Amino acid sequence: MLATSPEPPFVEIPGIKSSYFALIARDTLYLLATRLQFSLTITHPPDFLFGGYKNGKWDGIIGQLLRKEADLGASLNAITYARYTAIDFSVPVIYDVTGILIPFPDESSKIMAALQPFSIEVWMAFFSATFLICLTLSVEGKINSSRKTFGDHIMWVISIITSQGFGYCENRLALRLTGATWSLTNVVFIYVYTGVLTSLLAVPNYVPIINTLDELATSSIIKPVTIRSTAVDDMMLNTKNGTYKLIGDTFRKYPNETLVANTLVGVNRAVEGGYGFLEPRTSLLSLMENDRKEHKVCRVTLAKETFYPRAFAYLLPKKSPFKDAFDRQILLFQQFGFIIHFQRKIVLQSNRCLLQKKKVRSRAPRFTLDHVSSSFVILFVGYAASFSSFVFENIRNTFDYDW
Repeated sequence: MLATSPEPPFVEIPGIKSSYFALIARDTLYLLATRLQFSLTITHPPDFLFGGYKNGKWDGIIGQLLRKEADLGASLNAITYARYTAIDFSVPVIYDVTGILIPFPDESSKIMAALQPFSIEVWMAFFSATFLICLTLSVEGKINSSRKTFGDHIMWVISIITSQGFGYCENRLALRLTGATWSLTNVVFIYVYTGVLTSLLAVPNYVPIINTLDELATSSIIKPVTIRSTAVDDMMLNTKNGTYKLIGDTFRKYPNETLVANTLVGVNRAVEGGYGFLEPRTSLLSLMENDRKEHKVCRVTLAKETFYPRAFAYLLPKKSPFKDAFDRQILLFQQFGFIIHFQRKIVLQSNRCLLQKKKVRSRAPRFTLDHVSSSFVILFVGYAASFSSFVFENIRNTFDYDW
């Protein structure tokens, strides 16, 4: 008699597709039945739970095993110390980490895209250099009795920035060096700016609502949610400090919202926009891709950080006569590659809703002074050469030296 998980392929619940772990458990179990020559009779716990210790007794599949209503837990369950005190586990079948399923983010606004390519320090340096060039041209013109006005200098500087061209007929070497330097500086600056701005406008920029468990624990706009009587909720509810305790406090405060019955409810909570669903990452990948195929759009994605790595195994009653045979066969399956074969057959190779797969950014790229320092080096060197030429020309004119 097999007590099984409250989800396909063993127990059909409308709206729930077979998860990764349920399929691995099914394929491995059928192979075990063939090798050990036993038949399968499927049952499920009346509360449809995996197994947690509540009010002095075990519920779910573990409760069935303790009451001798089943000989084996057919679902792959996380190995925890609390469960180990009540029942036995087979050797681990697979290992996984816990992921966080979150609402797929909206594309960030591009209303300020024109200012995003550079950091504030770069913009300050650029406008300071622009003002310095205008002031230099104006002072030089005053000293040499130029007919150019300050407005003429500003128009010429702006025309270089916008690549429009503006007549500036002066034959003094200092001014020509200043003009050439300013033009070369802007070639570097403008092409960098244009390239970054084009990528900003052309490539979607999605900013996840949260990226880590710490952010989820302290967020005021998104709550954690997980399946009731699993290893995750047991760990969170029994931790006495830190991030896990904060998550557990939320579970205690909003039990009806955050402790759900199955994966369908958990995914729907994430789609609603105010919840992060905590489940084994590989199962979340499967659920996320199934949701995309069904609705033709990405409604959920995964936060970047994972946590709580653990092993998953079959459940057996204490001193079960089947444990040694199960352990030997599972180890043989692993040795000859059957478990890896099942994983590769089931796991989804493509998942378009993963932000990492879509190569989208968690924030817009922004260039700092370090990135564009070469253009300001050109400006500094040219400015120094122009100033030297200016001094030399004025000394020559003072002594009326005829070249």
